[in-house]
Amino acid sequence: MTKTFTERDLIRYLYHETSEKEEKELSNALLCDSELRALYNELSAMKKMMDDAVLEPSSQTVLNILSYARGVNAKD
Repeated sequence: MTKTFTERDLIRYLYHETSEKEEKELSNALLCDSELRALYNELSAMKKMMDDAVLEPSSQTVLNILSYARGVNAKD
């Protein structure tokens, strides 16, 4: 019997959240199923983009926080 893997299974695989047995099954499925491999490659690319993203607040946000903090300190 061939197991059908879902997008959720691939995401768990990408984040190493699968059991050893599932990992082997998915690895084999990726070798045999070109559509599954294409979806895996797409998800993998998205994960890499998210991992590489630089997340910083804008300058205006930092200024707003500092301004608020100064106002709170002035009331003490």
